[in-house]
Amino acid sequence: MAAGGASVGAGKPGEAELLVRARGGPRSLFANLTPGRVLDVPAGGGLQTATLAALGFRVCSVDLFPPARPHPGQFWICADANDPLPFRSGGFDYLLCREGIEHLEDQMGFLRECARVVRPGGRLILTTPNLMHLAARMSAFLTGQRNLRRGLINEVQTLRGRNGARIYHGHAFLLDYFRARYMIRLAGFAKLQVYTDHVSPTAIAAAPLVPLLWMAMKFSVAVAARNARKPGRKQPSRPVLDEIIGHVLSPALLFGKRMIIVAERA
Repeated sequence: MAAGGASVGAGKPGEAELLVRARGGPRSLFANLTPGRVLDVPAGGGLQTATLAALGFRVCSVDLFPPARPHPGQFWICADANDPLPFRSGGFDYLLCREGIEHLEDQMGFLRECARVVRPGGRLILTTPNLMHLAARMSAFLTGQRNLRRGLINEVQTLRGRNGARIYHGHAFLLDYFRARYMIRLAGFAKLQVYTDHVSPTAIAAAPLVPLLWMAMKFSVAVAARNARKPGRKQPSRPVLDEIIGHVLSPALLFGKRMIIVAERA
């Protein structure tokens, strides 16, 4: 299975800077970080490289496909993100996975490799389509798919291309917040923060459903806590549950089209 080969968000204002929505207006994630070594995987068309270089970062771009128009001075490696990454352990300060993990067959293996190549205290910045916003939930209820307009995942439309024996899938392996958080934590990252950059007008229109979601989550947590009193069961951790509920009911996940997770290498 391949890393993504298409350029991400080319031509959209702010895309190259990875702007996130915040109080006071959009802000750049990387502009607030200390410059260091960044592994961009999958890099797509290398949209991020020039922007990060201008901010003082040293970027290594990895993708299954070579770039059509390499940026000057760009360091590029063709590799499959499902395989072990061809870098030494702890060699990067940051790893950017932008709109890539939903294309990967071995997501857990990839995240373990991310943890291996990022130094302790370094950051993972991961973006992926958000399955948790209200409009996506309604679409999933009706069709089982995140987006009513994208059709159904299938082996004809979703399979995007090949590089030799390697397959480039489309959005075949979309992640919700719960599975993404679970794998990121098990891989060795902590201190998760959740953001978005674009909101869904349909999700905002469905905002009256939020109290219902809050009650459903509280009920689920209460039932799980009661069941955990049985012999051999584990009691849920209050801080963990509070973090999960806070993220899931945050404006970023309720209304955002994209889920952006920043996590620190433990």
